[in-house]
Amino acid sequence: MKIYTLPRINFLKLRFHLSAAQDCNLPEWKGSLLRGAFGHALRRTVCTMKAGQDCRDCLLISQCAYTRLFETFTTKPPPRFLNVSQTSPRPFIVEPLDLNQDYKTGDVLWFDLILIGEIINYLPYVVFAIYQMAKSGLGARRYPFSLDKVFCCQDDGDQTIDNSSATCWKELYSGESETLLFNPDPLTINGAAENFLETTTLLLKFLTSTRFVINKKLTKEFDFRALVFKMMRRTLELVHFYMPDQEIEWEFHNLLVAADKVEIVKQNLEWHDYNRYSNRHQMKMKMGGFVGDITLKGDLSPFMELLLYSEVIHVGKGATFGLGKIKFEWLN
Repeated sequence: MKIYTLPRINFLKLRFHLSAAQDCNLPEWKGSLLRGAFGHALRRTVCTMKAGQDCRDCLLISQCAYTRLFETFTTKPPPRFLNVSQTSPRPFIVEPLDLNQDYKTGDVLWFDLILIGEIINYLPYVVFAIYQMAKSGLGARRYPFSLDKVFCCQDDGDQTIDNSSATCWKELYSGESETLLFNPDPLTINGAAENFLETTTLLLKFLTSTRFVINKKLTKEFDFRALVFKMMRRTLELVHFYMPDQEIEWEFHNLLVAADKVEIVKQNLEWHDYNRYSNRHQMKMKMGGFVGDITLKGDLSPFMELLLYSEVIHVGKGATFGLGKIKFEWLN
């Protein structure tokens, strides 16, 4: 049963192949490391300001690749419940693909980077910044890497990479020629849920630490309605700020009412903490969240498209670092 139609979100999914130039040791969880190093490299690549100048004082603020991706200052009031004060959600997601810590010379570090909406237009800046990031080095000791290849997920992709069963990849960037090989077509999240209309039982997996704040506290206790609201909020925020051609229906109360009829019949969640160093705050910070799975039972057909969206854009706080990655499996 169709209750709410989600607006379209365009995205690109990129997979980066970095080779270690020497033996090195990196943190097990690399989401924070990669996100921070990417930001510094992008700023060094594009910034025209004097040292110490605030981005908000720059004439290029509305067109700069760095401010569009990292210093995402809002220039208009947010609509209704979004309550975004100074910055909008960042329009990219880093997805580390391994938990390795020790890399020998020549070993490969893989990670995915998802670009949302109109930020896709900054693709050349993104690839060049990752090239510079690898060259400058990763981790506290700045271990150097080289950017060998970048792959892009495409509807006509025919390559399998990184021990994956998916054959949706095309080589986008060659480290040998240091050039982009083609102009990729954005993928679309829209109208992809028709095959799940009979679904009544579903296993939802939280693959990376997921951070839900409910009543001003981090928690792993929630019902399906709260989960739907958080998925809707993140989806509509990204559409509002990065898909300006899309109309948004802000009234989705009926969807929340339908969510009340879906039960979490089994919960297998545990808390997982990891530490990250924040250059902005100059201190170590905990980024804890829950991992595991829940089993949902009820009429899930109105929510399948939303779940498909959230598989791509994640859910909860810290999604830019790769937190809140979910995947679902239907059980009937």
